[in-house]
Amino acid sequence: MLTDYQPIACDFYDQLEAAATRRQQVYLQYFNDLRQLCQESTTLRTFVTRDHAEYARLASGEEVRLDRIIRMDDTPAPAFADYPDFRCGC
Repeated sequence: MLTDYQPIACDFYDQLEAAATRRQQVYLQYFNDLRQLCQESTTLRTFVTRDHAEYARLASGEEVRLDRIIRMDDTPAPAFADYPDFRCGC
């Protein structure tokens, strides 16, 4: 599914970048390329730009488009502020 990249809010980008700089373990909720909900604890390694879109490269090597990140830790991305936290409370 191809959709046009929507730039993310600068404040949220700054939070992602700070976590990457500190090599901090974070909890991410995001949509993958098939629009499936993904959740994982990971480390953000770096950011790359390709085909007019920005991506976060995770510790696993996977790349997540920044406008598909729903939440990092307890902070929702502004575009997904109304989405519930899908974390299991178990």
